[in-house]
Amino acid sequence: HMMSDLLGQLVLPSPIMPLVHPIFIEKNINVWVKREDLIHPWVSGNKWRKLKYNLFQAIEQKNDTLITFGGAHSNHLYAVAGAASMLGLKSVGLVRGESNVSNTTLDFCRSKGMHLIDIPRSEYRLKESSEYVQQVLDNYSNAYLIPEGGTNALAIKGVEEIWDEIHQQIGQPDYIICACGTGGTAAGLCLRHHQKTQIVAISVLKSDHLTQEIKHILGERTHLPYTVMNEYHFGGYGKMPIQLQDFQDKYQEVFEMPVDLVYNAKTLYGIMDLVKRDFFTPSSNILYINTGGNR
Repeated sequence: HMMSDLLGQLVLPSPIMPLVHPIFIEKNINVWVKREDLIHPWVSGNKWRKLKYNLFQAIEQKNDTLITFGGAHSNHLYAVAGAASMLGLKSVGLVRGESNVSNTTLDFCRSKGMHLIDIPRSEYRLKESSEYVQQVLDNYSNAYLIPEGGTNALAIKGVEEIWDEIHQQIGQPDYIICACGTGGTAAGLCLRHHQKTQIVAISVLKSDHLTQEIKHILGERTHLPYTVMNEYHFGGYGKMPIQLQDFQDKYQEVFEMPVDLVYNAKTLYGIMDLVKRDFFTPSSNILYINTGGNR
């Protein structure tokens, strides 16, 4: 019943709306947005998709605590803290570097009762294989561990379900575009693949590891059609140059929806640029997934 209480508070399926802009008309393309950001104020977007089956599993196993990893601005920590409090579970966040700072993310996590623990950056990189981290984890006998960024097999299963909603809502688009950090969202979309749809992953990280991450998740099914775009990271994760902030201000107004700086402003910038560069076949249907985010 804990889970049904939570499910009752979510907006699902997340709505799909047309995006209107003169350049889309000029280039003869139809652009839609799937508003994953509207699912819930705390546990929204791809964070909900990735957490869903992990939360079911934790409850089924009667775990009393959720433990996960994240940086000081992690949307994932935010979502886990919110979900745990709604489910009456305890939560622990292993924070890279300093956890005693005050910012919207960590303040929210504390307000939801999440216990924050500093993990030195060198140990943090090793995650579960770090002895330091292992000692922290040993203090919790009945905890469910969720990986950083939330990507695991159960997460992918949740992401795949976005397809069911898309099918019912608008059928089958020619392109689906989304922001990517760990590659989980793109990989999940690829797995439930439909022949005519091209998945375009916009990397928010300043490295070309995303292609490898997606390949790794897909395993032997790496032949699925997806494209990784590496040129819209604006300096990398958590970097927010003024050009990106100006773009965010303008397009939040133009499209009347929140566009966070870490993921979606970069993705939308990428889409507008790709449209200008005639990347999309004329008269195609493009679905942009607004994956949500807190800033």
